[in-house]
Amino acid sequence: MKHLAISFLFICMSASVFSQNISGDWKGNIDVNGNQLPIIFHFQKVDSGKIDGKWDSPKQNAIGLPFSAINLKDDSIYLFIKMIAGSYDGKFINADSIAGIWEQNGNKIPLNFSRSSQIAEPAIPVSVYPGEKEISITSAGGSKLYGTLLSKNNQQKIAIIVAGSGPTDRNGNSTMAPPTNEYEMLARSLDSKNIATFRYDKRGVAKSAFPDFKEKNIVFDDYVKDVEKIFDYLHDTLGFKNIYFIGHSEGSLIAMLASQKNKVKGYISIAGAGRPIDVILEEQMKHQPLPDSVKQQIPAIFNQLKQGKEVDNFPTDLAPLFRKSVQPYMISWLKYSPEKEIKKLKCPILILQGGCDIQVKEEDANNLHEANKKSTLEIIPSMSHTLKNAGKNCIDQTSTYTDGDMPINKLLVEDIVKFIKE
Repeated sequence: MKHLAISFLFICMSASVFSQNISGDWKGNIDVNGNQLPIIFHFQKVDSGKIDGKWDSPKQNAIGLPFSAINLKDDSIYLFIKMIAGSYDGKFINADSIAGIWEQNGNKIPLNFSRSSQIAEPAIPVSVYPGEKEISITSAGGSKLYGTLLSKNNQQKIAIIVAGSGPTDRNGNSTMAPPTNEYEMLARSLDSKNIATFRYDKRGVAKSAFPDFKEKNIVFDDYVKDVEKIFDYLHDTLGFKNIYFIGHSEGSLIAMLASQKNKVKGYISIAGAGRPIDVILEEQMKHQPLPDSVKQQIPAIFNQLKQGKEVDNFPTDLAPLFRKSVQPYMISWLKYSPEKEIKKLKCPILILQGGCDIQVKEEDANNLHEANKKSTLEIIPSMSHTLKNAGKNCIDQTSTYTDGDMPINKLLVEDIVKFIKE
């Protein structure tokens, strides 16, 4: 960044002038693997004289999300966002520029802002795709879950798409990652085959965010209960009778548990774990660039969590995985074994797994199938974890995580359509 010459008058001005005149719109871009992810801050002075504000991530359909704390000093600003366990620490360069660091789950990324006079009042983008309608459903916790219903009528078979882990929205996009849009593509592909869908922003994510959301208050069963509430709304209020669950990644187990308690017509697991989550995470952490001394502590931490006890002391390098606010969720997740839970299902089961998935192995899909032999198992050779075609020998793996326009795998859609229409 070039440093512009500053006049003598500007040097003599108190930096507090910058912080006190922060009202307005500020725009910056996070560089994520070469992709620019716009972030927009909106600040205004309220009647009490304090500064209030909201923030947007337009590419991720996250608009008007609240800050948990806004701390202004003479020459700096600190913002805290509980719902994504993130923060921004910036310094005023001049009246129209802020340079700083965005931190989320232990990751620190440079993020600079410039004042903008060209940003209109934020609004949720209105889809022009025919048949899509946004609806809201009350979650098990009392907050609103916002999602997209794509249907022609309630006589159709309908699939509820249950998202994977982290702050994943209705379209399959996650905060701090390039948009990949796989759930949106899946819904529209199924629509072309006369199958309705409902996809939604998880509790505390994107439009389903709410001011009082605290990560430490969420447990795994909350997401299961939310899926059950969605099922009840579609069935009892909207009149859909033929309802299926499609669970992706972590959503596979969530949908599996919800399928035990609801009269679903079928359950579909895509890239679902077939082993307890601690086994999978330990395996994934072995490939991380961490000191062996740090990796060796992971099993002991998991053992304590499995006993229902939170861990106070852990290496800083492991904070993204074991931060205190996420430990209640981890404890509640660890009590479930997918191999045991899938045995309890009485409905038809389809298990789908990508051959190019670097996050979940074919071993997991085989474990699920072996645990319930009535299931149908399909391995899709070139499909990555984002449901896209990684090509021969998985050479396009990176593109499946960064190219939001890359279509989803055709065989995936064909397998789902065949299963639902049988």
